[in-house]
Amino acid sequence: MDKIIKNFGVILFASLILTSCSGTIKGSNTVGNWYHYISRNMGGYQISQETKLIITRNGPGDYEYRLEQTVIDAMYGGQPKIEYSNGRFEENISDNKWRFNGGDFGNRGGYIQVPSDNWDDYKPSEIIVLFDSNQGNSMIFKKN
Repeated sequence: MDKIIKNFGVILFASLILTSCSGTIKGSNTVGNWYHYISRNMGGYQISQETKLIITRNGPGDYEYRLEQTVIDAMYGGQPKIEYSNGRFEENISDNKWRFNGGDFGNRGGYIQVPSDNWDDYKPSEIIVLFDSNQGNSMIFKKN
């Protein structure tokens, strides 16, 4: 009986280690300024939106984000309208989703799609932001 309990303990410990490792990403490789731009003609008027996503690291597992979204709509005179939002990132990653917490992206169920290699040995040239169902279109952010 002691041998069974001991083996069970070893298996449980190993599974906990493996589970915690799958949630570890190299988030520091995403720190910096990221840009997304989209422009469309709607009803004969050009409308464009530029989004700047700023990711900062405060310490291990402690990341924040800030959004600067500039919309220019020709229908309303083409004057730039700028909105700001900020929040944090969830500390734990699950299903390769690094979730925003608070701010515009967090309130819409936004997350960064984390690749299977967790950005372990490189800085990505782009990141993909997705949202929960009916909360927004996917966005591909690039470094400038």
